[in-house]
Amino acid sequence: MLNNALLANCSLVMFDLDGTLVDSVPDIYAALQTSLDVIDMPPVTEVQCRSWVGNGAQVLVNRALLQALKVSNDHPLLDVALDAFYKAYEETNGKQSRLYDGAQELLRALRAESIHVAIVTNKPYEFALPLLASLGLEYDGLWGGDSVTHKKPSPDMLHAAMAHFGISTEQCVMVGDSVNDFAAARAAGCRSIAVSYGYNHGEAIDANDADCVVDSLTELG
Repeated sequence: MLNNALLANCSLVMFDLDGTLVDSVPDIYAALQTSLDVIDMPPVTEVQCRSWVGNGAQVLVNRALLQALKVSNDHPLLDVALDAFYKAYEETNGKQSRLYDGAQELLRALRAESIHVAIVTNKPYEFALPLLASLGLEYDGLWGGDSVTHKKPSPDMLHAAMAHFGISTEQCVMVGDSVNDFAAARAAGCRSIAVSYGYNHGEAIDANDADCVVDSLTELG
């Protein structure tokens, strides 16, 4: 039995991945440290890494370089560091990531109610797919940051999921942890649910960002 009216009255629920369903920062942080080591840059902290996640790997690595070097523009070693990050993340992806409470149970409950479940994440598809498999999450469709022209906060991914399942915006809900998710939902014309525990670039969730805010996915199903 679903515990939220927004979910019970929809046909498609779209979930962000990192910071919403999965705490993946330990794996991302390990890869980030490796990439900084490759170019002899000083380390950053996991707390800093958590505040930088959400806009894709290039933005993450660039933010780390800006922090380490105290400069205001893209560093010329960004491409080297980014390549090192991707290679390292292939090894660390899924090793220490953990599902948030209620994630698996909620997705199963939605699908049991014949509600489609889509994962819409700025993480590249090639990394999102094995991460989901390693955690055993059950879903109906996956769109990564490289599956569409523009990442969130663009609504491209959400529109792609809606079109795939043939479902109108009125029957859709977006569940996420950051302003990018809520902006994408608004641009797509669908409702949104915020989780308060995610990354959101180190900022607290504003209750005005989404139609509903929950502290745990257990509150939804």
